[in-house]
Amino acid sequence: MKNTDIRPGDKVRFLNDVGGGLVTRVEEKIVYVEDEIGFEVPMPANEIVVIERGEAAPQTSSSSKGGQPLEQLSAPQEEPEMEEDDVAETDERHDDSNPRFYMAFLDGGHKGDKQMVDFHLVNDSNFYCLFLIVEMGEDGLARELYNGRIQPNTKESLDQLDASKLDVSWHVQVVLYRKDKPFALFDPVNEVMKIKAHKFFKDHAFKNNDFFYDRAVLLPVIKNELERQMENLTKQETRKILREKGELKSSTPKTAKKSNPDIIEVDLHIHELLDDTRGLSNADMLKLQTDRFKEVMEENQKKKGQKIVFIHGLGNGTLKHEVRRLLNTRYKAHNFQDASFREYGYGATMVII
Repeated sequence: MKNTDIRPGDKVRFLNDVGGGLVTRVEEKIVYVEDEIGFEVPMPANEIVVIERGEAAPQTSSSSKGGQPLEQLSAPQEEPEMEEDDVAETDERHDDSNPRFYMAFLDGGHKGDKQMVDFHLVNDSNFYCLFLIVEMGEDGLARELYNGRIQPNTKESLDQLDASKLDVSWHVQVVLYRKDKPFALFDPVNEVMKIKAHKFFKDHAFKNNDFFYDRAVLLPVIKNELERQMENLTKQETRKILREKGELKSSTPKTAKKSNPDIIEVDLHIHELLDDTRGLSNADMLKLQTDRFKEVMEENQKKKGQKIVFIHGLGNGTLKHEVRRLLNTRYKAHNFQDASFREYGYGATMVII
């Protein structure tokens, strides 16, 4: 696909770097791409490949009004909404003995300086689900937050929330039933879901999943059999099972790096700059990291030949892109390259003043 064909709304990947996202605008040979955490990254058009055509400007592809059948996740085109009673009897993906129900939080971008999350419910079962979500007051009385009914094997968008205010405990009640045939009766589910705001600000908090195109934080209200078993295992037993399933890499001790007096090492990871990141948006943290980068560069501007290694990690590439952008603009008089792979992997940039 030709570079001139790139237009706003297209889903793209970077050719020479990690990441991608949705095109927000195109200016001459520069394409601006909004990544998965809401940052706009400028990239040369010849370093981008279109992987999916968009029909309009970027929007949250995972939002759903009413109930969105889970099968629609395999195709990006929107399908007409189904009426609640139109769910086909044959649209069954699970054994009735193992229903699952999740609260899901997706990155909702920013509103001003607030990091938002999109709140959804996921009914991954063959049952209709009546749900009630309440918050308990200091007087011991419940305040209703959300209620409704969700069709079998669908998800529903409920709200957009300020992530920093989600240090809450919600009481969730779910009643499961079938309309199309007799079923084994389940006891009503009554769970207390503890949500921690800081979880949404951690690197890789949002994970790939089976229900949304975008990454999400999934909290199981009704757990499947494996999840219930895992709760009863010790940490050692859990690691053993995950390793056997290939979901956990065997950890090997890291050898200490030999210090080189000729090289200045600067770790830009946020946990090296701050002890507590609660209440900070992703944009706030990125600003702190880039400010630290600029501070070190300014301190060493006149030290010709000085080598500085900035450790930014691989991650989703946002910090690396910002460091490289500054080096190509504000500090273009200095040379830079990928730091030693043996020492730092792919996660560091060496600057030579």
